[in-house]
Amino acid sequence: MASADWSSLPAELLNRIAGCFLATSDLDYYMDFRAVCHSWRSATEDPKSSPDPRFRPRHWAIIDRHFGGDKTYLWVNTATGRFVPKELPLLRHYWGSSTTPDGLLILNDNESSYAISLLNAFTGYWIRFVAPPPEHGQIMESAALVSGSPPTLVLSCKKMDIDDDFVLQETDRNVYTAYPDSESFSKYEERHACPLIRLALRGIYTNGELGSVAPFPVEVAEKIFDLMRFYNAEPDESSDDEDTFMSDEKAAFNYLIGYDNRCYLVGSAGEILIIFKLKGGMEVYRMDTDSYILERVKNIGNRAIFLSGNCKCISVNPDKFPSIDANCIYYIKSLDYCGDYICMYNLRSRRGEKISRDMGLGSRPYTIIQHLSSYDLQ
Repeated sequence: MASADWSSLPAELLNRIAGCFLATSDLDYYMDFRAVCHSWRSATEDPKSSPDPRFRPRHWAIIDRHFGGDKTYLWVNTATGRFVPKELPLLRHYWGSSTTPDGLLILNDNESSYAISLLNAFTGYWIRFVAPPPEHGQIMESAALVSGSPPTLVLSCKKMDIDDDFVLQETDRNVYTAYPDSESFSKYEERHACPLIRLALRGIYTNGELGSVAPFPVEVAEKIFDLMRFYNAEPDESSDDEDTFMSDEKAAFNYLIGYDNRCYLVGSAGEILIIFKLKGGMEVYRMDTDSYILERVKNIGNRAIFLSGNCKCISVNPDKFPSIDANCIYYIKSLDYCGDYICMYNLRSRRGEKISRDMGLGSRPYTIIQHLSSYDLQ
C-alpha cells in the first residue's frame, strides 16, 4: 500500500486545522504544524512577521521564571490548562519581565537607552519602538499594543519623586502612546479617560477592535465612574480632584488589609466584566459591548477570576484546572499578622472563605491557585 502524501493536503483543510489551534491560542502547536513541510508553511500565514491579533498569546500567563543564562519562562494557557516551558536566551541583552494583557513580553534594551520592544515568545514576532521611555521619573506599570497600521504602544506610568523627608512618593500618573517610528512618546491628554485606560491595560485584551486608545466611549466611562462612586471604589481613580490622589502602593496595601473597595475591568470569555471587590463581598457587572449597557450579574458562568492588589486580573476556564471552582473570584487578603492568605468568593452563595496561604508564605511546589493569585509578578 502506498504511503499517504501528507504534503499534498488541500490548503483549505490545512487552514481549518491551523484555525483550531489559533482559536485556543495554542501558538506552539500552530508553529509545530507549519514546521512539518514547505507546502504546509506556504498554505498558512507566517506569524513571525504579522501583527495580526490572532497570533498573540492572549490566553497565556507566565507563572514562573528562571533568570539564569537560558532565561526560562513557564507559561500556562488559561483556556486549555496546558503548561509550556520556553527558553529565551536571546533576552540576556534585555531586562523586564512583565507582559501585556494579551501575552506579549515587554522588554527594555540594555544597550539602546532602554528602548522598549514587544516580543511574542511563541511566534518570534518582535516589534521595536525607537522612542526612548517617557520623561525622567516615569515608571511603567503596564502596557498594551493596539492593532492598526501602524500599531500603537500604550503605556500606563507613574512618577516617583523624593519629598522633603527624603521619602520616595508617587506624585503623578499618566498614559503615553507611540508608534514604532515615533521619536518620542506622546502624553494622552484626555485625563478623564486615563483611569479607565490604566485599569483596562491590566485586564482587557487590547486588540484595536474598539477603534481608539480609550477603552470605552465617554458615556460608558461615566457609567463606570458612577458605579465606582456608588460603591466608594477607588475615589482617587474616578475623581478629577487632585486631593483624592492615592499612590498605588497605598491602595494595594489598603486592598490587602480589606480597608478599601476596588474596581477591576477584565476580559472574560469574550465579555467585559466590571468587578467591585468590597469590604463585605463582590459585585459584578457585565458590559454589553454593542449597546454599552451595564448589567448586574450574579453568575459569570464557567469562569473563575483572579484579582490582585494592583488591579491586575485574569479569567480562566476552571474545567481545565481541577482545583479551581467555577463562578468564583479569588483574591489575596491579609487576615492576621502572620501574612497573606488566598480567599475565594462564591458568587452563587455570596460567601467568601480562606483557602490557602499565598506564595510568600507557602513552600514549593506551589499550586496553580497560588501562582494565578500572584499574577502581580507577570
